[in-house]
Amino acid sequence: MGKRANGEGTVFERKDRPGSFRGEFTYRNPDTGEVDTKKFNGKSRKEVLAAGKVWLDARESGLVSSANTITLGEWIDRWLADYAKPRVRIKTYEKYEGGLRLYIKPRLGAVRLAALREPDITRVFNTLLESGSAKVDKMGNHIGLAPITVKNVRRALCMCLDQAVKSGLLRRNVAKDTKAPKVEKQQVKALTAEQAKALVKAAKDWNETVHIAILLALSTGMRRGELFGLHWQEVDLKNGTVTVNQSVTTAGGKIIWTKPKTESSNRKIPLPPDVVAELKKFKAWQTEQRLKMGDKWENTSIVVANMFGRVTHPTSFHSGYFKPLLKKAGIPSDVKFHDLRHTHATLLLQQGVNVKVVAERLGHSKATMTMDVYSHVMPDMQEAAVQVLTGMFSG
Repeated sequence: MGKRANGEGTVFERKDRPGSFRGEFTYRNPDTGEVDTKKFNGKSRKEVLAAGKVWLDARESGLVSSANTITLGEWIDRWLADYAKPRVRIKTYEKYEGGLRLYIKPRLGAVRLAALREPDITRVFNTLLESGSAKVDKMGNHIGLAPITVKNVRRALCMCLDQAVKSGLLRRNVAKDTKAPKVEKQQVKALTAEQAKALVKAAKDWNETVHIAILLALSTGMRRGELFGLHWQEVDLKNGTVTVNQSVTTAGGKIIWTKPKTESSNRKIPLPPDVVAELKKFKAWQTEQRLKMGDKWENTSIVVANMFGRVTHPTSFHSGYFKPLLKKAGIPSDVKFHDLRHTHATLLLQQGVNVKVVAERLGHSKATMTMDVYSHVMPDMQEAAVQVLTGMFSG
């Protein structure tokens, strides 16, 4: 039996496919009287109604009527502004915007949306892989983009055209017919226990704030934005925990406060007693510095604050402190701050800590994700299991 919701359309459960729904939506042009009808299928009434509403809104705005003339470049701009920017994290938006602007619009932007074909998109992806970078080799030829970059561009284009289908501009998403570049899985980089100790010692001998940042990164596995966004209110020195409920990132060189990366990223992380002791010392030192700075110290409670009490800029910290610190500690210069998070997880797994516990500390939604990222540690754990079993059942 059909059901009309808000006058938007008729939605009914299909008799030939129980659990599947179909909706029929009608739009009447107020100027010409022309009537247009479109059908949508979905797994629920809500899903079908949502698709119908997108189409009706597009008709109201005049977008669908221009389906035969709108170009891919024009639709990319609209998708970025109306669909991507309001819904995704700022860094994700910048990735989408940059990839489509730099690599798709110059090559396919003038093509009518309705005229897009899979071979044309595939040709662009192949070109990007072969010579899409602005960098040149010794012969002056442009080198290819990394497969992961092209894969990300393809993902953004697929999402963009998915919305074009939902908006009634395309019958199907031809970008999905292209083949994603094969990306070799990169093994995460982690410091050894000796290197981690050397890094902490070098930091302690050099700078109090850098020391606490390195110590917290290695002992909690927090992401860089989570660490630099940590307030003293979220540090429980009595019970020895830190609570992660916000993060900082940058856009256009400015600091932006955001929610943690995922729902599971909101978490409470227990701290080792020696780290708690160092935090107490650091808090006392920071209080002295705040009194010395007087009015120059901003009224914040940031843990890893700069000399004026402000949020430490992640990029400035990396270039101004972390890179020099690596040199002081005798650690390879290609190590990144995020590798301290990998070090935290790797060292715990190597010591036999349950992978579910490690996943919770990292803020992973599932332990399988942790196992996938740190699969390089698993052979060592298997060997340890064999050593435990050796002789256990012998007479």
